[in-house]
Amino acid sequence: MFISKCGVAVSLIALVMLFMPILGNNMTLLLIVIGALFLLNILMCVVFYKDKSSAKKEAQRVSEKTLILLSALALHSTTHLVMHFTRHKTNKVSFQVKLLMAIAIQFTLSVIGFVHMYV
Repeated sequence: MFISKCGVAVSLIALVMLFMPILGNNMTLLLIVIGALFLLNILMCVVFYKDKSSAKKEAQRVSEKTLILLSALALHSTTHLVMHFTRHKTNKVSFQVKLLMAIAIQFTLSVIGFVHMYV
């Protein structure tokens, strides 16, 4: 779990390093990106809570692919907080591994983009 939290931090730093020179000059675009991230994180929280309540009721569940995709779109920034506050998916090793792989892929793509743009 600690490794994936560190991966989230490193991934976010890499994304900031990649996009800040582009977004820094355009305040409107920066506000749009921040707003979109805020909304995606709220959506991710709602979907996690919905899946948790569906699990308690043994009703139709949200797929792990959807949870991981939403986490990736929200840049994994609140995923671990929501998981621990809801106590949902924290003991499922396969989900943790998939989430860590998504973080690693996002970080790798950020580094490749950074190198391509600035080196």
